[in-house]
Amino acid sequence: MKINEIVPRYIKISVVMPSFLGAYNGSAKNREAKFERAVNSFLTNSHSERELIIISDGCHKTIEIYEKKYKLYEEIKLIQLDKQPMFSGMVREFGLRACTGDVVCYLDGDDIIGYNHLNNIVQKFNTSDDDWVYFDDQIRYNHLAHIPPTVRSIKLEKGLAGTSCIAHSNNQFINWIGCDGYGHDWTFIDRLIKLFPRYRKIDGCSYIVHHIPNSVDL
Repeated sequence: MKINEIVPRYIKISVVMPSFLGAYNGSAKNREAKFERAVNSFLTNSHSERELIIISDGCHKTIEIYEKKYKLYEEIKLIQLDKQPMFSGMVREFGLRACTGDVVCYLDGDDIIGYNHLNNIVQKFNTSDDDWVYFDDQIRYNHLAHIPPTVRSIKLEKGLAGTSCIAHSNNQFINWIGCDGYGHDWTFIDRLIKLFPRYRKIDGCSYIVHHIPNSVDL
């Protein structure tokens, strides 16, 4: 090693993805196809040291798709749970406890991550002593490929920030226990703010939220 060479502290990143593909009030359409789209966006990501933790929230369809299409991928793991109450933080808590990465981020089953999303997060952690970071996400309202998604400027306020815009170190003191009910994402972020003051906003991330009724197009 050369003198003054910086040795990266963070190399591997874990992505936690809860999955329930059944119908519920207000649920997205074409959930199975969108689930596959989300997983494939992870597989095509540029960062090689990675893992995807899928948590089946009492969902047999998730298990079926995993067994058929993703079981042979070493970087994709499946956790099977009994159905949890809606908006229970324990789904992500089980996923978090299974993570082996240095950094953890999140992915919803009807969204995608951009090609350099994971690599950018890891590199930003390697230039700071942050416990966690947040970033702007993007929203795609139109399935037309030539129309870019809209960047959403994230503020750390209730209703304006969720798991689409955060990443944190794999710290044993960070957990989802008790982050339950509607708005549980914000409960978790509020906990990070109060307990882990070393954080900052970073740029260059590309988490893309999809709000296109009845569409699975990218």
